[in-house]
Amino acid sequence: MHSDLEKTRHPGSKWLVGGLIGAGAALIVALLAVALWYFDLVPWTRAGRLQSESASVVAQDRKMKRRARRIRSETAGTRAQRDVNEDEVDDAEGGVGGEAPKEPAKTEEEIKADEEEALVDAFDDLTDKWREPSESDVPMAEVEKFRLQFNKIPKDRQTECLQRALNLLPDENVMLLAGILLDKGQPAEYLELVYNDILNRDESVKKPLLKEIFKDREHPCWATTAWILDVTGELPGK
Repeated sequence: MHSDLEKTRHPGSKWLVGGLIGAGAALIVALLAVALWYFDLVPWTRAGRLQSESASVVAQDRKMKRRARRIRSETAGTRAQRDVNEDEVDDAEGGVGGEAPKEPAKTEEEIKADEEEALVDAFDDLTDKWREPSESDVPMAEVEKFRLQFNKIPKDRQTECLQRALNLLPDENVMLLAGILLDKGQPAEYLELVYNDILNRDESVKKPLLKEIFKDREHPCWATTAWILDVTGELPGK
């Protein structure tokens, strides 16, 4: 009886063991497959991942290229706009390529005014030349030059120029005015300006000029000069 019982149990045990072995083998295979995939040992799995990474790199490269093209485009546009703006500025200033804009032609009145101003400046330059006291006498050539230059000044500017000279010339150089003072052809108002200034100068300057005026009875200042010399006891021939 015992032998029969063992026979009945044996087939079931074999099936149980077989099942366990099969399950274990399936588990091992599954684990091995996972391991192979995980460690890139399966060729097609690794290839797929490399392909994906390559696609990502290509996409990134395209993105960078698009960005580079956009920057170049924007830079070119900015440069072109700058060139346009510079051209507009050149046009507005009336020049091209850095050339100075042409000045409008002067009118006859402006030309005349410039010429008159040049004459005034020339006379003022002579005045400035003798502003500092001189140790030597003023040469007669300079006296005549001063008179002639004064005569060239426009009539409406002569008074201001003469007044400036009277204010700036020191006593040592006041003889520069002798040419104007002794010129009877000068307007009376100019002669009076110079004459009154001379009367307020040093005696060493005033006396020689008064005696020169007294020699010419036709001079507008002769009568006043004669009276002054008479009062001071210096009237010639008395």
